[in-house]
Amino acid sequence: MGKGGVGRTTVSAAIGAALARRGRKTLLFQSNARKQLAQILGGPPVGEAVVPMRDHLWAVRTNPNAALHEYGLMVLRYETIYRMVLENKVAKSLVRAIPGVDDYSIVGKCWWHTTEKEPDGRPRWDTVVFDGPATGHAVTMLRIPRAILSAVPEGPLTRDAVKVRELLEDPARCAVVLVTLAEEMPTNETVELAARLRELDLHPSWLVVNQLYPDRFPRGSATGRVLEAALAGGAADDPGLAPLVRPARTLAIRRALNERYLGRLRAELGLPEVDLPILFAPVIGPAEIETLSSLLEQATTGADEAHTRGAR
Repeated sequence: MGKGGVGRTTVSAAIGAALARRGRKTLLFQSNARKQLAQILGGPPVGEAVVPMRDHLWAVRTNPNAALHEYGLMVLRYETIYRMVLENKVAKSLVRAIPGVDDYSIVGKCWWHTTEKEPDGRPRWDTVVFDGPATGHAVTMLRIPRAILSAVPEGPLTRDAVKVRELLEDPARCAVVLVTLAEEMPTNETVELAARLRELDLHPSWLVVNQLYPDRFPRGSATGRVLEAALAGGAADDPGLAPLVRPARTLAIRRALNERYLGRLRAELGLPEVDLPILFAPVIGPAEIETLSSLLEQATTGADEAHTRGAR
């Protein structure tokens, strides 16, 4: 979860790739996402049917119409009955008039994937990674199960809403990963998002800070002193040195900005953190996902080991 433009889909794909590399059967679940997982992961186009992307990693992309259709079939069992009940004009209009039904169909389909079984009774998926919508929409979506339980009488919809809510609020089964940039607006929105999630009894598990600039000129270091001396000597205006000094100055300024907001995120959220570098590539593809997934795996494995040592 996170603000639009912070790289939620890229981070979701990297998390999925890291889990798959560990041998976990992983499903990447998208709803109305703009970025194409086919390009990011180098697999086939992703649509409404689950498709394999690589070893141990599958993907599916849904939308409210497709999700509502699947949910209707789960409840009514047969396509013919579904069409008679929910595809006639009157019923369709009534269903669409229910506030939040589109959002509930999406989160309900995601929950359903967590319940799928293999023929031998084992879970079909070890992990489902939900590439959620942007902040405001995501919070609205996650409120729906509670709203249903407080407004709808007993029935199939209510029974499923109970199960969805239990899953979302169980930290042993559901982890909320906040994705942000170390910049002003994403930081503000991430801090607010964490507070709104806690109001719903959803507790963020990880913070992923994406697209950090490299720290090549730390203040007080040898490289930092060289850059400061060059700028003080007017090198930024020298025709021969400017092509080197100006990009270095920009990089140092961007990193200083990152450090400022990293400090705020750490102080106000106090979450386990994974820092991902900005990748200077024309497009994000399989090679970049491998880089990011390896960094995610290293960071989370180190945190898991430290937690285990602390428990002992």
